[in-house]
Amino acid sequence: MRVLLILCLLASVISAQQKQDNTTSALINEALDKQVNLKLDGVLPQVLHSIEDKTGVRIAATDDVYDLLPWGEQTNVKIKVENKTLREALTAVCRKLGLLWELGRFEVTVKPMPALSRLGRRATISELQSLELLRTTSFAGAKSPMTIQAILTSIDKQLAGIKSPSIALDIRPGNPSDPQAGFIQLDKTVNVPRDSNLSILLEDLARESDATWYPWGTKIVVVPKQQQIRMLLDKSITAHFNGTDIAGVIDQFAAASGATFQIEPGAFQRVPPQYRSIRLDLENATIRQALEEIRGVTGLDYTVRPDGVYVWNQNPNPTLTTPASVDPVVAIIQSGNGVQVMLRESEVPPDVKAFLAQKRQDTIAQLRQRMKEEGFVAPTTQPTTSRP
Repeated sequence: MRVLLILCLLASVISAQQKQDNTTSALINEALDKQVNLKLDGVLPQVLHSIEDKTGVRIAATDDVYDLLPWGEQTNVKIKVENKTLREALTAVCRKLGLLWELGRFEVTVKPMPALSRLGRRATISELQSLELLRTTSFAGAKSPMTIQAILTSIDKQLAGIKSPSIALDIRPGNPSDPQAGFIQLDKTVNVPRDSNLSILLEDLARESDATWYPWGTKIVVVPKQQQIRMLLDKSITAHFNGTDIAGVIDQFAAASGATFQIEPGAFQRVPPQYRSIRLDLENATIRQALEEIRGVTGLDYTVRPDGVYVWNQNPNPTLTTPASVDPVVAIIQSGNGVQVMLRESEVPPDVKAFLAQKRQDTIAQLRQRMKEEGFVAPTTQPTTSRP
């Protein structure tokens, strides 16, 4: 009875919290649709604070915003907004700086657009202008479907007709004979959305193919995803590890590079115990050099894939003599630094297994509720009749 009472109280608290969250989001949405007159001239943190003071909407920038802007927190914004909604004002501010905004539970969050994040360093003014041009220019050759080559050729011709700022595509498709370096299949056909600006179109290509893009000087560089990830691994790091656990070291490499790291199941466990605590001094070394430093001692190696850096262990694993179907992956956990760790059933303690089982049941219940709301009726399964 006491357990039931506690569960009921917990459900009431969760329900009240959800209602409060929904109310807060609704109020922010309402404020976003109100017209405002804003004259903004100052560094970005001051500008965001000024908007918050005048509208009551809390606005927060992610940490990587200031790591990628030309002068960090001292990047200046000058813009005048008259008889526009707050939604339009935020879009105008973000567009000038290669940023995006999204509505969160309690605030509006400002973050870098994907192409700016892929740059992996502070952008220049000309690079921000290039991104703004792409976001304000509609694709003139819209017809669907098109090959990647046709799309890129059309974009390049369109950009050639724009005098200021003067930018062009730099297409580096890679070499099909070197799969490790990556290759863009230019004859691949993709759909082209209607009324799309050039930035959205290039981002669609990045989702649908092994190509990606980023601004570089007065060019928009289009490369295989592996090449862009290798560029991130060439970023420098200064760090001092004095007995740091190997998992923490890889976490720092992921955070410093900005690349997504995936870890082979059991890779850390197969590092000899005496080498799991890393002692290493890095002074302006590249992430690539840092990975090389620990490879010889730990047995950890890495390979660059289109979806990120895959870290695996060269040491034999006597515990994985059974097939993966006997010891399946039960969870993929992503840390705040972008490292993805796959957990196999044999690696998960009983209390965590119970938690995961409950989460599965909760997810199934939510899916059934959604099926009911959408009127979905599952097809009747006919019994299988075996023949002699």
